[in-house]
Amino acid sequence: MIKKVLFHIYSLGKGGAERVVTTLAAQMAERGIEVCVATLCVSATEYPLDERVRRINVGLTEAEEKKNKIARMRTRIKKLRDCLKKEQPDVVYAFMQTANYRAVLAARGLNIPVIISVRSNPAVDYASKKQQKLANFLYQKAAGAVFQTTGARDFFAPEVASKAAVILNPLNPKYEGIDYPAQRRKAFVSVGRFHEAKDYMTLVKAFERIAGDYPDYNLEIYGGASEDNSIHQVREQVRSHHLTERILFMGSREDLEKCITDAACYVLSSKYEGMPNALMEAMALGLPVVATDCPSGGPAALIEDGENGLLVEVGNDKEMAAAMRKMLEYPKDVERVSRAAKKIIEDASAEKITGEWLAYAERCIERK
Repeated sequence: MIKKVLFHIYSLGKGGAERVVTTLAAQMAERGIEVCVATLCVSATEYPLDERVRRINVGLTEAEEKKNKIARMRTRIKKLRDCLKKEQPDVVYAFMQTANYRAVLAARGLNIPVIISVRSNPAVDYASKKQQKLANFLYQKAAGAVFQTTGARDFFAPEVASKAAVILNPLNPKYEGIDYPAQRRKAFVSVGRFHEAKDYMTLVKAFERIAGDYPDYNLEIYGGASEDNSIHQVREQVRSHHLTERILFMGSREDLEKCITDAACYVLSSKYEGMPNALMEAMALGLPVVATDCPSGGPAALIEDGENGLLVEVGNDKEMAAAMRKMLEYPKDVERVSRAAKKIIEDASAEKITGEWLAYAERCIERK
């Protein structure tokens, strides 16, 4: 029986992997398991940790940050290794590429099983032959691996994929148990930080195609800026096409379950995704959803086209506009689709998914 776990991730900044870590950590603590989260740094904005979860800093000091790249890498591995020796967890869950590498290397010879987790489209993160070779070499040494889709799993060598598990992301419990709105307001919504991968430009163009036919509908985009300049490009597209009164930049919000519940439709326009939390949450709220059928298969794993949502081609604003239009013109079908979407709560509740992570860890420990 697992009594103590340690999560390792770069930080708890507001990304999809970080949200999964904080949700799983809280659920495991609720079960009486001792939980630690080892991070390298504290981000400007972060998801809060449950008060029962202990956070450990394994990052570099200011002086250590001035060392060369190889020295920094070795120091990070040593600090994590020292942490594992001290904490002696029953299992380590590592999240995202460099944390995965670091955890496998840090745990060598310690007899502490490491389960790595790939959280995005591996064709992007492991694009080069060098990265693929390194990942397959190190991931074979891990006790196990968790992927969000079969497409992501099958990207890696059979030696990695054969011992892996495919597990959905856990829903944040605050998205469960919310009733359908008495009436939907006239707004399309999308959620996610501004990054080229989210392809908000295609969403803006799709909305522009139908804006004239539905003059009382707006598009609301919830999310902050990222390291690229995509938010400025999207803003300029909106401004130059005279849509500033119709396409609204809502910023990041902590109460999305209140902001978007009564929207007419949720749209995900991404070029690629791991398993999109925001899409899962929209479905849990019972929103009609339109999503791109993007790699590595997250939306397609969640949506049966025409049954609980609509899938459209990546980058095709014309097809996206047609799907958005359909969500307005066929209210009876939309009601059926939205109720079917809400069933995701049964498959991805935080309690159920946490159980799957723990059961998989038990199997990995037995196999090891």
